[in-house]
Amino acid sequence: MGLSNIREARPARAANRRSRAVRQAQALYIMGANPLAHFGTLGYGRGKLEFLVVHEMFMTDTAKVADVVFPAASAYEKDGTVTNTSGEIQLLRKGAEVMGTRTDFDLLRILSHQLERAGLGKAFHYKNPAAVFEEIRKAVPGYNVPTVGLLTGNAEPTRIQIARNGHAPYDVPAGLIRSAQDTLFTTGTLTRFCSMMESLQEAETKS
Repeated sequence: MGLSNIREARPARAANRRSRAVRQAQALYIMGANPLAHFGTLGYGRGKLEFLVVHEMFMTDTAKVADVVFPAASAYEKDGTVTNTSGEIQLLRKGAEVMGTRTDFDLLRILSHQLERAGLGKAFHYKNPAAVFEEIRKAVPGYNVPTVGLLTGNAEPTRIQIARNGHAPYDVPAGLIRSAQDTLFTTGTLTRFCSMMESLQEAETKS
């Protein structure tokens, strides 16, 4: 086996290990993802999973088979930060007050307190999303970015470097990133819940 074959095989083995870990899990908490549509088989359902919680904005395929669905607020209904797929951090400002949904911060804060009462872990006591971001800036490599640019509406790029076997940092190889094979019109994405997007001609040929 050549070096290129070894490099290609490593991501596949890692993906298989993750898949086995999920199959062996008894409970699962999913945030903002639809793995049943992206990586699973819709007819197979949730398999042997005993308890499934989905934290989501829409009733996705995964949310439909969940035991509990937490109604999450969208990016424009909450304060905080978001990191896009290019690794850029942007500040979020709540655009409107809405009924029926809760922010990620509220849902996770309430859940942490309920779990602590049940003797499972410790609740976190951050006062707001800004305090959480400050903790992330201190603890996560690459996130200690200047806040001046964020406050003026700009995006700040993260600079994440990972140590390899205790040696010099290196960038994550592209082969280790597993794509969900999403397109603008892929079934299972948020686009399905946008009537305007679904009315476009391109949506008729979605894969």
